[in-house]
Amino acid sequence: MNRNDTHSLGHSSIEAARHLGALVRRARLARGWTLAELAERSRVSLATIKRIEAGASSASLASWLLLFERLGLLPKLRALEDPASEALLNETRAKRARRKSAKQDLDF
Repeated sequence: MNRNDTHSLGHSSIEAARHLGALVRRARLARGWTLAELAERSRVSLATIKRIEAGASSASLASWLLLFERLGLLPKLRALEDPASEALLNETRAKRARRKSAKQDLDF
């Protein structure tokens, strides 16, 4: 995403990026790591970490995930669920007509 593309984000998306950036910062500080230490451990540039901690949505998803992984926060993302989508998928599956097998029953 280009830096200019962040203008198209809605307020809730911007707030979510800020929240996640603050979460990264708190996790880093709780571990007693400097920005440089986190950069070395995660192989993410210092400038990118600063942007992420500031809530910049222009950082790549890969960078965000690397930081979450190194800070031990990745399981929190894996735990995200969307019950509405699951319900819609189940409804769609139930509506599908079952295919009849191409094989005819030759059991005599």
